[in-house]
Amino acid sequence: ITIVELVCFIVINNRYLISETLRLHPPLPALLRKCNKDYKVPNSDLIIEEGTMLGILVSSIHRDPEIYPDPDVFDPDRFTEENIATRHPMAFMPFGEGPRICIGARFGMISLKVALATIFQDFRVTVNEKTQLPLEYSTKSISTRPQGTIWLNLHPLE
Repeated sequence: ITIVELVCFIVINNRYLISETLRLHPPLPALLRKCNKDYKVPNSDLIIEEGTMLGILVSSIHRDPEIYPDPDVFDPDRFTEENIATRHPMAFMPFGEGPRICIGARFGMISLKVALATIFQDFRVTVNEKTQLPLEYSTKSISTRPQGTIWLNLHPLE
């Protein structure tokens, strides 16, 4: 095994990196769900009636400082087993959750790992100076999409 193969294995199999990326940039910033029974919101007089359509702001949950301290900081260690155990199970849901979870979530994750492995086996990747940071998102799309182009530099490995 070469050092390049080892680095590729570590990066590709590190779900912490991918999970933290999906936390900061979920594929869909919001989910719609229909309330299936009356629900009294704790510590209030509000009752959400059966049949009410609810918008779940995934991007807001993923950047809530009470759930994720320093939410705008990229920190893959948020997804160690120990840290995951301290959070509510619905605090991370880039593909939705439960019976309505995205049917393509697993395929998407596998495809992402294959694509990254293919790139990283031959290249070191850096962000090009033409990429505008921090990223701004398009308001014309229902999915999380950058406003401009993300430019990357591919440096061949020796």
